[in-house]
Amino acid sequence: MIVEIQFLKNLGFPLSKELELTVLPIHWERSYVERRKSYKVMIGASDYKGTSFSLEIEDNNEYLKYPKRGRIKDIYFKNGKILYINNREPIPPILEDGRSFDDSLNGINFRYNDGNLSEVACYYHFDPCDEKILLTSAGEIQKVIKEKKTCKKGCGNLIFFRAPGSYKIADNKVRVRKEPSVKSEIITELNKDTPIEVIADAEVYEEVFPHYGTWGKVKLDDGTEGYVYGAFLRAPAEPDVVAIREKAEEWKKKNGWKGK
Repeated sequence: MIVEIQFLKNLGFPLSKELELTVLPIHWERSYVERRKSYKVMIGASDYKGTSFSLEIEDNNEYLKYPKRGRIKDIYFKNGKILYINNREPIPPILEDGRSFDDSLNGINFRYNDGNLSEVACYYHFDPCDEKILLTSAGEIQKVIKEKKTCKKGCGNLIFFRAPGSYKIADNKVRVRKEPSVKSEIITELNKDTPIEVIADAEVYEEVFPHYGTWGKVKLDDGTEGYVYGAFLRAPAEPDVVAIREKAEEWKKKNGWKGK
């Protein structure tokens, strides 16, 4: 489990020493659970399906089958290699097509091939929407596919904890604020790929469309402390979605892309 645990740490997941030292079970019924303030970490291992890690925000929506089951991020490994990272969200029953969902794929999701990122796609109710970007093993754009369905909620990411450590700013003109809120005073703005130190997670959960996440408490080079929204911080193992989308736009122009 060393490879999987290290990958999760590189994603910015808050793994305790107890969790890292735990000998994981081989059956889901005996999965390891670690509770925190506003979510829980669930880890299960299987000798035939691989290993799945989940972080979960608890929720009490009346339409859920399982009380307190809310937004989830799933990370799945097989033979020590990452296969996918999914964002899931509880959705009320959809009457028009007769299907009902408890935790559908929603927002941005990632697929890997032999440990290399191979697909970046948006989903809504398990169905791909807007665009799907396929990548080569070298990280270059292989193809961009226009999906038939449009994302109804926006293609965001679920980032509900930022463990202390070294990160990079994930987008351009990201604001550092005095308090963990989009209404708080702006201290400064930082450009993409600027290195930054996260010293704590504020555990203040907020939706900044189309993302869902908590704020990270950061320290600037001059020692000033402030807060950056979690979705605008990129951990070492996280895909650089902004750069990938920029490459995809270049690919579309070069190939006379018409949405097919």
